Amino acid sequence: MNYRLSFLLTFLITGITACVEPYGVTFETAKEYIVVDGVLTDLDIPQFISLSKTNPEATNESSEFTQTIWTKGLSTLPLEKAKAKVIVNGTQVLNLTETEPGIYQLPANFKGKVGDAYELEFITEKGKFYKSSSEIMPPVSAVNRAYDVFNPKGIPKLSEYYGEFTPSNDIYLDFDDPAGEKNFYRWQWTLWELQKTCTTCNQGKYYLFDAENGVDGDCFKDLTLKYNDIYDYTCEDLCWDIFYSKDITIFSDIYTNGQGQKDKLVAQIPLLQSNPCLVSLQQNSLTPNAYRFLKLIQDQANNSGTLADTPPAPIQGNVTNQKDKNELIIGFFTASSVSEYRTMLWRKNIKNAAVLNQLFKTIHNRDPILEERSAGRPYIPLAICKKSRSRTPFLPKDWKWTQ
Repeated sequence: MNYRLSFLLTFLITGITACVEPYGVTFETAKEYIVVDGVLTDLDIPQFISLSKTNPEATNESSEFTQTIWTKGLSTLPLEKAKAKVIVNGTQVLNLTETEPGIYQLPANFKGKVGDAYELEFITEKGKFYKSSSEIMPPVSAVNRAYDVFNPKGIPKLSEYYGEFTPSNDIYLDFDDPAGEKNFYRWQWTLWELQKTCTTCNQGKYYLFDAENGVDGDCFKDLTLKYNDIYDYTCEDLCWDIFYSKDITIFSDIYTNGQGQKDKLVAQIPLLQSNPCLVSLQQNSLTPNAYRFLKLIQDQANNSGTLADTPPAPIQGNVTNQKDKNELIIGFFTASSVSEYRTMLWRKNIKNAAVLNQLFKTIHNRDPILEERSAGRPYIPLAICKKSRSRTPFLPKDWKWTQ
């Protein structure tokens, strides 16, 4: 999945009332920081909290508010074998299960509730105890209307395939802001795209084998191949790659309290191929603390780059070491109510800017290299679409085949 991670890390776009750039902040550090990525919602979906740590030997980049540090060139390392739990209203304890290295899942029946207070606690394998502030989930206004407009120069420097600009479907919406109260908003999106190529093997070949739960598949090294030999394998069945926004798109109603918001640009969905795709647009409520944290990240990003500026540095979130308050913990744990708008983008307005089934090429800037049949390998297996946070073999909710 590394190619998708690398691809997603290029989403360094930010905004307050719309998307604004520049965004990335680069800094050098010889320290190892814990990174907390956790947003609980009231959506009826599996919910996760990510715990990781930076690589002290790498150059790091400030990124979006939950994962404010990315390691440049190398992935952040998962923080494994922690004992994590969420405390609801100071009494109810929800124990988290580590489903993947550094990924901790809440109980399957969990769904956040507006007005409830949430705290995150975890103990590392080395016995260090960390705890977040209490975050009360605020309500959020419903999305009244949403529509998309094709933008041929939507997102700068996203894909080598497109060059300087990757086209996008820009999404605008209307909503009513409640009067007489302070409200803070954030917009995020999730994108499902059909994928035809499920596995890439470097100096190896793909094999199917019997596993505990049926048939599995994986790449196995082949020393008869050169180091840079690559084979790509077609998916055996329908498969969707899942992409997530990495933008900061936030808004405070301090100057517009109670006023209806119309035609507000809140998302730019990259044109990865001409196939129809499914988009979930989420209008999130923010706690005041989460908004202030995001704003600090944003201000640091926009103010860096001149000799007069303070050197960029990671920003303390709301998680602390209970025995060492001076330890810097990156990221933020919070709770958001979500008004979700799900729609198919039929891509009929893209003016021939993309072609069918080019997702692999957009990401890799090359066509798939298929293994050819040989006497020793007359049958080339099709690759299994393995379920993960960034891929699914299951039909996404609200997916439609025809308009």
